[in-house]
Amino acid sequence: MLKKSNQSFYEKSIKPIWAVFKKSLYFDIYGRWKFIIALIAMSSISIMLLPIDPQTTDNIYSLNAYLGLGQVIFSYCVIFSFIMIHSSASLISEETKSGTMLLLISKPISRGEIVWGKYLALWIYGIVINLVSCAVICLVAIIKFPFNDIFSYFGTQILFSLVILFFYGTFTLGLSMILKNIKTIAMIPLLIIMITIFGAYIIRPALFYIIIDGRPFYEVFQIYHFDLGYHFVNIYAWFYETFVSPLPIEVIRGLRYFGLYTIYYDDDTLEEIITKMNFYSPQASLALVLILASIVIIIGFILYKKRDIN
Repeated sequence: MLKKSNQSFYEKSIKPIWAVFKKSLYFDIYGRWKFIIALIAMSSISIMLLPIDPQTTDNIYSLNAYLGLGQVIFSYCVIFSFIMIHSSASLISEETKSGTMLLLISKPISRGEIVWGKYLALWIYGIVINLVSCAVICLVAIIKFPFNDIFSYFGTQILFSLVILFFYGTFTLGLSMILKNIKTIAMIPLLIIMITIFGAYIIRPALFYIIIDGRPFYEVFQIYHFDLGYHFVNIYAWFYETFVSPLPIEVIRGLRYFGLYTIYYDDDTLEEIITKMNFYSPQASLALVLILASIVIIIGFILYKKRDIN
C-alpha cells in the first residue's frame, strides 16, 4: 500500500516537475554558445587582472582583498544578474504568448509544477555557471601567485552568488508571471542594476557630501531603505568578515562608494578618518533582499494561477 502511495506521489508530482525541468533547462535556458559566453563574461575581468602583481595591495597575496569586491560588483551584481534576467524573463511569458503553456497545462501538469520545474532549472543553470567560472578564476590564481586564501575566496564568492541568483532569478520569474511583454519584464530589473550599481560611483558619493543639519543627505532622507546596491555589498561585507578576515583597507575604500563607510581626511594631518555607517545590519539586508524577491514571485504566482490561458 505504501509502495503504491509513493509511486502515485512520484507520478503525480515529481515526474511532471522533472519533465518541465528538463524541457526548461535544455530547450529554454541552456545553449552551448550561450553557456560559453556566460562563462567567459563571468571570469574574464578577474583573469585579466591576475597578471598584475598583487603585492601592490596592502594585503599581500590575499585573493579576497585583490579580486573579491571587484568580482562581486562587476561579475555578480552586473554580468551574472544580466544572465539571470535574460534566462528567466521569458520562461513564463513567452510560453503563454506562443501557446506552449496551453500545451503544458492540457497535460496532467499543474501550474505550480510548471513554475517549480522552471525555477529549479534556472537555479541549476545559475549554480553551474558560478561554480565553473569561479573554479577557473581560482585555478588561474593558483598558477599565477601563491595566494593564501583560495578556498575562502571560492566559498564567499559562491555564497554571495546564491544571493544574486535568488534575487534576480526569483524577481524576474515573478515579473514573467505578472507581465506579458518580455522587454518590459527585463527592463525593470535592468534599471535596478543601472541605478544601484552604475549610479553608485556618481550619485551615492554626492549624496554623502551634501550635508543637511550636520548629516548626509543620504542619511537624512533614508535612501538606504531603497538602495539595493547598499544591501548587496552589506551582505558581501558580512560574508567577508565571517569567513575570511576583518575587512582590509583596500576593501573598505571600495565599500565607501556603496554607503557602508565614509572616509574623510583631516585638514591638518591628511589622515584618513573612516566611519562605518550602520544603517542596516547585514542580516536585515539579507532578509530585505529575500523578502522583496519572494513577494514579487508570490504575487506573480497568484495572478498566474488566475490567468485564463487560451
